Amino acid sequence: MRTSRHQFYERYWSKQGKAIPEGDPTTELRKSLLAQALKEFLRPTGAFQRPARALDAGCGEGEFVGFMQDLGLDAAGIDVSHAAIQEAGRRHPGAALHVGSLEERLPFADGAFDAVWSTEVVEHIFDVHACFSQLNRVLRAGGLFALTTPFHGLIKNLAIAVVGFEKHFDPYVSHIRFFTRKSLTACLKHAGFEPLLWRGIGRTWPLYMSFFVVSRKVSEPGPPPEIRG
Repeated sequence: MRTSRHQFYERYWSKQGKAIPEGDPTTELRKSLLAQALKEFLRPTGAFQRPARALDAGCGEGEFVGFMQDLGLDAAGIDVSHAAIQEAGRRHPGAALHVGSLEERLPFADGAFDAVWSTEVVEHIFDVHACFSQLNRVLRAGGLFALTTPFHGLIKNLAIAVVGFEKHFDPYVSHIRFFTRKSLTACLKHAGFEPLLWRGIGRTWPLYMSFFVVSRKVSEPGPPPEIRG
């Protein structure tokens, strides 16, 4: 059954050029940082006699699935939107693409991937722990989880409160989570990840557009956290 949330993202992806990476000036930087983060999986010989497997979680129309394939990885993508996956399949024929919610059990075996990438996705997620726990499950022990999400530091938050509150927190915008470094670290650690690298993307500190974060799977996820409210 298609829920209102699924229907919302079908409408979201029906508008061409709406989401990253379409028309975003930071896409090339994201690609450069991702390639650097994944360099341990790009070796032609050594630990990996097969191409390393990578998942783009929330792949949209497949820009980064194609990029990871170009790097020599065995890349797959998943997105909640049928429309997005249909377009991704048109752009990247033969790619392993799936429709599914990151907050539900993913259609992959435990430890299926060496790395997971997710760009500008987790701010759209209702159940962040369920999402991170599923990404942990499908990663092998020691696998990498790299993501980007909008940056919310103290100074930027103060600026938003003063000059852009209504626009930034527009209830018809799809962002529902607003991460600081502290809160994102807590979510990652509770889901079994250890953050290794933080980098700002877009503009300069303290007004970065997004975080680029690389973490490693170090344990199984903790139990679902208590819901506060």
